[in-house]
Amino acid sequence: MWTTTLNKKYGVVIYNWRGDTRYGLPLEIGETVQILEECGGWYRGFSQKNRSIKGIFPSSYIHLKPCKVENDGLFESVIPLEDPVVREVTLVLREWGNIWKQLFVMREVYRFSTVRKVMCELLDWRRQLLTGTLTQDQMRELKLRITTKIDWGNRFTNAAEFY
Repeated sequence: MWTTTLNKKYGVVIYNWRGDTRYGLPLEIGETVQILEECGGWYRGFSQKNRSIKGIFPSSYIHLKPCKVENDGLFESVIPLEDPVVREVTLVLREWGNIWKQLFVMREVYRFSTVRKVMCELLDWRRQLLTGTLTQDQMRELKLRITTKIDWGNRFTNAAEFY
């Protein structure tokens, strides 16, 4: 029996799933999902990248994230509670990861190693933000450094056509 989820509304996919079952929703690692219902180890919901397609997926493939739910009577909105800069770094790393793979395939050694270095810096800075041990001044300075590095990296990765 499918029941509406109350506290489990938002999560990140931690394993690829082909959706190879009736009403299955194919998912890739890193996608975010909104969960509508649950039943016996399964969730029903949709991916944030295509909200119009709903389906089922194993609950064990989802890492639940804290969120705020707003309901206006007609629609329900799920808002992640993580820091916007942490979220942006996560999205940028996913995007740059694909570019990084293309650089490897194209044997662009300099660009490949530069993107790798910047991605490692962003990962380290993201980790520092998530530890919660920085002062407010340190957090503000680190967030400024992160946004500056992301801007630089976007210009660097967009300097050539990869696709």
